[in-house]
Amino acid sequence: MLFRGLVRPLGARLAGADEKLDSATQANLVAQQIKAVVDVTPAVVGGAFVTSCVLIWAAVGTGAFPGILVWAAMLYAILARSLWIWANARRAGGPSNLGPGARRRVILDTAVAGAVWGLAPILLLSQGSMTLTIVTAVAIAGVLSAGGLALIVMPAAAFAFSMPVLAGSLVALTQIGDPSLAAVLTLLLASFVTVTLLVSLRQMRDFVTRRVSELKIREQNDIISLLLKEFEENSSDWLWEFDREGRIDRVSDRFQAVANRPREALVGTDFIGFLACLADGNEAVLAGIRSSIAARETFSDIELQFDDGGTETWWRLTGKPARDEFGEYAGYIGTASDITAEKQAERRISFLAHNDALTGLLNRARFTEHLRHNVARLERYGSPFAVLYMDLDQFKAVNDSLGHMVGDKLLALVAERIRKVVRETDIAARLGGDEFALILSKEIGSDVLGQLAARLIEDISKPYEIDGDFVSIGASIGIAIAPINGTRPDQILRNADLALYRSKAEGRGAYRFFESQMDSDVRERRMLELELRQALKEGELVLHYQPLVSAEDNQPSGFEALVRWNHPIRGLVPPSEFIPLAEQSGLIKQIGDWTIEAACAAATAWPDDLIVAVNLSAKHFQLSDIVAVVAAALDKTGLPPHRLELEITESLLIEQPEDVIEKLRRIKALGVTVAMDDFGTGYSSLSYLLKFPFDKIKIDKSFVTASSEDAVARDILRSIASLGKTLKIHITAEGVETQEQVDFLREIACNQLQGFYFARPLDEMDLAGYVLANFRDGTSKRTASREIEAARAG
Repeated sequence: MLFRGLVRPLGARLAGADEKLDSATQANLVAQQIKAVVDVTPAVVGGAFVTSCVLIWAAVGTGAFPGILVWAAMLYAILARSLWIWANARRAGGPSNLGPGARRRVILDTAVAGAVWGLAPILLLSQGSMTLTIVTAVAIAGVLSAGGLALIVMPAAAFAFSMPVLAGSLVALTQIGDPSLAAVLTLLLASFVTVTLLVSLRQMRDFVTRRVSELKIREQNDIISLLLKEFEENSSDWLWEFDREGRIDRVSDRFQAVANRPREALVGTDFIGFLACLADGNEAVLAGIRSSIAARETFSDIELQFDDGGTETWWRLTGKPARDEFGEYAGYIGTASDITAEKQAERRISFLAHNDALTGLLNRARFTEHLRHNVARLERYGSPFAVLYMDLDQFKAVNDSLGHMVGDKLLALVAERIRKVVRETDIAARLGGDEFALILSKEIGSDVLGQLAARLIEDISKPYEIDGDFVSIGASIGIAIAPINGTRPDQILRNADLALYRSKAEGRGAYRFFESQMDSDVRERRMLELELRQALKEGELVLHYQPLVSAEDNQPSGFEALVRWNHPIRGLVPPSEFIPLAEQSGLIKQIGDWTIEAACAAATAWPDDLIVAVNLSAKHFQLSDIVAVVAAALDKTGLPPHRLELEITESLLIEQPEDVIEKLRRIKALGVTVAMDDFGTGYSSLSYLLKFPFDKIKIDKSFVTASSEDAVARDILRSIASLGKTLKIHITAEGVETQEQVDFLREIACNQLQGFYFARPLDEMDLAGYVLANFRDGTSKRTASREIEAARAG
């Protein structure tokens, strides 16, 4: 009963402790328990050997001596095995063969040892000798005490050892003749064993708690070490640490690499001294760190800048005090980061917020800030300044023909030339696209500004070499001076823009100062634009027609449709006054689309052998879906495609020639005739004749006008006529005004003539009269007259 009562609670409590731990931790605890038992084996063996010798000496001359010798042999065998286990464990660095039954084997070994020791009192106490009884009692008490201490971390083993010793002692006490002495000894032994087991159980709990804590701490340290290693390997941060004296005592691989010093040179170095030697100029920052360290305070996000081999480098430091296990100051530990890339990114962001990314000049926002600042100085101190507004000429053609990458490089080169011309006090900016602006606050006399503008135009107009090709552009500049030309930022910039517009309108490649008349012209142009928009709604646009006559017999073969604006107040407005405005405002798309459809509709009322020619604006061609517009006009009016002729100028082919030629091929596929107008005035007219099979070329009137007096002009006209014969292209000469010109053009075999000599542009009324007067036979005249009158009535 006593055995059950002690074993069950003990087993239950031990089992409860184990259930809270995982199997790996339990196995580790068992190993620790066995190691603790094995480590004291030599002391236990030595004590047991001395005790056995005392018992043998006490039994000499008694009847128990032979039995004690046998008992001693058994004990020595057990002690020898224990020493053998201890020696093996020591050689192996710890107990080996710790399988699932290791604890059971230890418990079994201790139970056997306990049983052997339990035989000793049975053999000795039966002799009736008081001396032998006392010696045996002391020996057994010492054995129980030593066993309890040796097995204190393993309560089950202590129980397995103590119970057989106690049982043997109780059996032996029944053989003592003095019942009182037996009772006292029994009580003492039971109490001693009970206390020993309870103390062992308590120590076991403390042992388990301590060992589990140590295991967890070790595991956490391992995890922390791995995380720190991964942290340093996979980030730009590293760890640093110094002791209570301020000397570096932890140098990670990452720290060593960024410091560019061997580990030996860093360990033991004063931390603040190390930072100070990196670079000058950090005194204030280092003083702050020293102050934090002296006050044992945490510091964070401290930034240091230094020069690392000619390269600017930035570090960010964070640190906090370290404490030992007693809470005493032990130094500092912290992290450091290389934030050079972050600083460079911040500078780049700041730069892009105020500068143009492509050219490095100021951007529009920053330019506006400077402009406002100069206006404020003007208001406060009366300090005048000037604004130069510059636009690049022919840049769009370069950008479209050579690509945006070349265009970007060209803008960067232009910016470099601007920097070389402007003074340090001048402000230069790129406002967007190919527009640049300058603010000049010193020496802004007209002569100085004119010289600067002229030099800018001259330098920018010089050829550029880009990727092995030479590119040429020009520049136009408008100048406004504050306060003469305005006192508000928007007003000054607007007036500079107006001056730029005048410069471009007068031929480009020049500079102009703002004049008040320019503002009036702009207001008039805006009013005209509003009226033109209204004209489109009210149907004020009309078509006039100029005859195209055969060079052989002066008979009309068709008419060129020319758009006019029948203004209710101004009267008939020629296209030279409103077409440029329509191109700038985008209204040219509506005007051009209407012209094509209206011309086709008018031609349906003419005799079938008359064609209608429409001159396409380059801007209209770009803005409109020209192929769809032509197809829709033909479909809606029913005009046969061969009776429509579309004239284009060479300027249309300069920008995106491949796209233009593709559209012209699609137009020609509809059956429409395509002619090149103003032939001979461009640089690449002949090359375009090879790229696209034009049906007709129209010789510019400047050659026809000059042919009356200029032999060179006549030779050029002969060459063009000969070229037309060779390429089988019809030749039309426009601007014919004299009989002499008619005779010459007929002589060189021009196919078609056009000009005031035959007729000025005709409205619908005059067109009917012209047809009646110029058709060969009366039947044709009557038919043509009826058709035209019917169309007019319709």
